[in-house]
Amino acid sequence: MKRLFVAWLYSLVLATGNACAEPTAYFAFYSTMEHGYAYGFAANVDRTGGSPGPLRDFTVAAQFSARNGPGVEQWAFGGATEAWALPGSRSILVGLETAVINEEASNVYPKIASNAVMKNRADGAADPGQPMNANSIAYRVSAQPGTGFERGLVFDAHSLVRPAGRPAAIDLSEIPDEAIGEIDLIRIRKDVSLRYDPATRQLVLHVAPAGAR
Repeated sequence: MKRLFVAWLYSLVLATGNACAEPTAYFAFYSTMEHGYAYGFAANVDRTGGSPGPLRDFTVAAQFSARNGPGVEQWAFGGATEAWALPGSRSILVGLETAVINEEASNVYPKIASNAVMKNRADGAADPGQPMNANSIAYRVSAQPGTGFERGLVFDAHSLVRPAGRPAAIDLSEIPDEAIGEIDLIRIRKDVSLRYDPATRQLVLHVAPAGAR
């Protein structure tokens, strides 16, 4: 009996190991009529210690990664979030909220609510020597046919505050002059764009010659 139990336990350990090595997809289906908050998934990570030097550790509540391997020519979504109002529901809808919460007055490090990053290699890997950024878009606004947003970008009454100076709705000041002169600040049409002339420090409406269109 003992020998059978040991064999059964050994098989269970192997099965558990296989489950960890090849995990299945996780699905959560939840319906509630309770008051207050309803969470499908929630995570809270508190760091109470770390490396002696600053900016060496990362505290991440959740990370998602979707990778398509060689020979796969399909879609890959790192994350997809949706907020629905079903027929009969009158609700405020927020597809995704990203917030930074700073409770330390002496913290002068950047507080970035949303950071769009383009990469052409894994972190720490060697530079492949080419940007590989064809048809890349940092932020895109889209809609289903037959509908669309009434406004593309809105700042509320309290969104921009800078006690030591003037806040900026759009800040291009980190781009050097030799680079910003080669950028279409606003591309109205493929041959019509708003540009900045570093020599005169003026905005210029550029219309490409007919032969260059």
